[in-house]
Amino acid sequence: MRKRLLVIIICITLLLSACSPRLIGEAKAKEAGLAMIQQAYEVDLSDAVVTVEYREIEGVTFEYGQTIRYGTEEPLRFYNIRVNPDDENENADYFATVNALTGVAYRADKSSSLIPRTEQQQAQAAAVGQGDDLPVEDFEVDDAGAIKLGEEWVRERFEPNTPILCTIANSTMTNNVDFPLFFVDFSVVFINGAIYDIEVCWPAMEVIGVYLRNQEY
Repeated sequence: MRKRLLVIIICITLLLSACSPRLIGEAKAKEAGLAMIQQAYEVDLSDAVVTVEYREIEGVTFEYGQTIRYGTEEPLRFYNIRVNPDDENENADYFATVNALTGVAYRADKSSSLIPRTEQQQAQAAAVGQGDDLPVEDFEVDDAGAIKLGEEWVRERFEPNTPILCTIANSTMTNNVDFPLFFVDFSVVFINGAIYDIEVCWPAMEVIGVYLRNQEY
């Protein structure tokens, strides 16, 4: 009787293990995340402090360009990789996201705090202040130049020799903390189907964000 009960318990355990998703683990996630950060920003991370955090959030279904939740979707499983994080492990010099099932790194960000501000920009920000309503309309942001730079950047680092099908402008914005820096967001679609969301910091003209779409599952 005891042997039969033991066999049943083992079978149930194996069944549950088979149904559970196999995660890549923190070590592989760290390797993939740091590799994407280095590929994107060509930064030396040999002496960096790195944290790895596993997360799950509610899954979604995409239909006809809309996000829908039926309640039956598998959760999104991913690892967040932070390089030189603050004490709260919220802000960091660099940040990456890795699919916990496939091991694909699909996001790499660079903190805007690493972007140097010229004396002119600092004086400009001090003169305007840090109010909630910044006079964005008074600034002529070079969106076209930022988009061209981002196209060349993502093709050189991630899609060499692949033609760009089209580029879609999304938004240009700033905030109280980063002003007078502005952020130009757009999507670059390659002929092979790859879509990258790019964020360029203006007027520094540096890419600080890259997100490879459709890699969450």
